[in-house]
Parts: sequence; structure tokens; C-alpha cells
Amino acid sequence: MTNEELQYLNVQFNEQLQQQIDGTLRPGHVYKLGNPSEILIRAGLPDDPIEMASRRLVDKSLQSNHPFPLLELMNLVMAIQDPLIVFRSATHYGSYVLLTELCHSGKNFVVAIETNRTQGKMRVNSIRSIHYKDNPLNIINWIVENLADYIRSDFYEKWFVPIKNELLSKPQSNSVDVRKQLISAAKIVNNSETAKDS
Repeated sequence: MTNEELQYLNVQFNEQLQQQIDGTLRPGHVYKLGNPSEILIRAGLPDDPIEMASRRLVDKSLQSNHPFPLLELMNLVMAIQDPLIVFRSATHYGSYVLLTELCHSGKNFVVAIETNRTQGKMRVNSIRSIHYKDNPLNIINWIVENLADYIRSDFYEKWFVPIKNELLSKPQSNSVDVRKQLISAAKIVNNSETAKDS
């Protein structure tokens, strides 16, 4: 997909999202977010269209454990196609979790994608969940568990260092465990970046 096509899909998504916010989007609408970028394909996603039901998006935004305004998902197409990190799902075989740059009160959104889902006669990559991750230790744990299939080169500076500093600044009952996890995760992230550079 060219950059122009990606920009077009992003603008189209933003317009449709605004319609959903305004209450003018037709019921049953399915968002089309394009085929996976090279990054996502290298991480393991098949080259099938990425889709998300508008109803699922509303349901996720209204969940009591992590509600968010739909407006925060503007530019979701760009955020998905160039995520900070891509994880294999620890709970659903063939699914992936993307950590994006989109945020809610400083907490990054994650997007769960189920691959090889059949919609009519087509196979799609279906967005099954989207919400902000309020506990960054979950992300650290996924790194330590070697679930990351892709780590963006600026992930360490952009996400890891600020989160590490935030976690270490808070008095924690399990601070030794947290420090060990952070050290292990930092080694994995740095080894990933070293492997890319060589």
C-alpha cells in the first residue's frame, strides 16, 4: 500500500468516525482500515483486509473498566499500520496485540486483531478489541515473555524510558520484582534494536 493510499484510508476513517460520533453513521457500518503494512506482515499478520465493526467500537468505548471518547481514535489507521510494538496474543492463537501511539490520559491504546476470520466469503483481520492499557506492567510482562514479534526502533525512547521512570518513581510493594522485569525487558528491547542494526 502506498503512502497516498494509506493517507486516503486514514482520512476516510476519520470522516466515518466523526459521523459515528455525530450519530449519522449508518447502523452496521464496518470500518475498512486497509491491508496490513509490511511491518504487520513481517510480524505475522496475513495480507488480508483489516476491518472493525462500528458497533464493536462503541461497545469497547463504553466498557466500565476503560471507557474513552471515540474522538481519541482519530488517525487509527496510521497508528495501526505503524505500531510501537506488535505482540502475539498470549491468550488467543493467531491473534495479535498492537501497542499504538494513540493515548487516553497518557495511556496508550492497544488493538487486538484476530487473523483469518471469515466475513461472508472473505478472510479478514478483524479488530476484536481496542482500549487503553492502564497498567504498563502488562506490556513489560509481554516483552519479558518474548511475545513481541516487532519492536519499532524508537520504542525504547518513546515508550519504555518514560514508563520505566514513571514506575520507578512510585513506591511499589513489589519494587524488586518491578526492577527485575524492567531490566529483563530493557535487554530484550535493546537486543531487538541491535539485531535490526546489524
